[in-house]
Amino acid sequence: MDHWLHGMFTALVTPFSAGALDEPSLLRLVDWQVREGADGIVLGSASGEYSTLTRNERIRLVRLARAAAGPGYPILAAAGSNSTADSIAEVKDAAAAGASAILLRLPYYNRPTQAGLVQHVLSVVEATSLPVIIDNDPDRCAVDLTPEALAEMAAHPAVVGVLERRGDIARCDRIMRSCSRHFLRLTGAGDAIPSYVAAGGCGAVTSIGNLAPRLLRRIREACRAGAFEQAQTLQRRLTPLHGLLSREPDPVAVKLALSFQHSGVEPTCRLPLVAAQPSLAEELKYVLDDLPRPVNGHAVSHRSAA
Repeated sequence: MDHWLHGMFTALVTPFSAGALDEPSLLRLVDWQVREGADGIVLGSASGEYSTLTRNERIRLVRLARAAAGPGYPILAAAGSNSTADSIAEVKDAAAAGASAILLRLPYYNRPTQAGLVQHVLSVVEATSLPVIIDNDPDRCAVDLTPEALAEMAAHPAVVGVLERRGDIARCDRIMRSCSRHFLRLTGAGDAIPSYVAAGGCGAVTSIGNLAPRLLRRIREACRAGAFEQAQTLQRRLTPLHGLLSREPDPVAVKLALSFQHSGVEPTCRLPLVAAQPSLAEELKYVLDDLPRPVNGHAVSHRSAA
């Protein structure tokens, strides 16, 4: 089954200007993602500087993106904190603002047990009718979700998939065996997409999609056609960019690169993130020359998220 949550999803940055949301730039970036063929966008992830956004800003992001993308385009709202009650409130806000699905981050800082993770997720998903993808990010949460605990979560019909931040191919197979072959498995490892899809994954959520959505679409098309050698060749075009982006905390380098691609988009991040090292700018400009250029225009018709 080709679920509408299959594909390449961009973990969209949150543009700022003078300390506030840069709403015109956000609208342009969403429009460009749609036109360049991104299968959907994720708002309010780490790439979107979730931890520095207010509740009203998170709601506003979803509403603006929905207005720019149209009623049918897949918009995932990243939600969830280390408080179950606050996570429930965030999920409700996202649904009311127009999100298509929830990317639910697991609790950070308080290091819950696997049983605690299960109870947290089941409590949150009961509060929404939207499909939920679990965001398993052990590097940020300090707890790695086991496939067995994930299977308990997947027993709830609203939990349709998982985003694995690491491109662990063996684990991808374990999740399929613990849950089902229909359970969606996406990767956050933007440098390992073809191999993860070949192992049974259905796509990716990456911050590099901010810069190369059209190239990621070509990788997705090659994977769907079974042309994995072609997909790997396309993937290698992104290798230099991955190396440069990893030299700064996400999304510092991504925003700097976006400012070169899109006139008017500022590279500004909110503290405690600061500007990239000056030497990175020229290297990014050189690598970006190998990527498709942004073009002018308006959003085209969008796929239904039903």
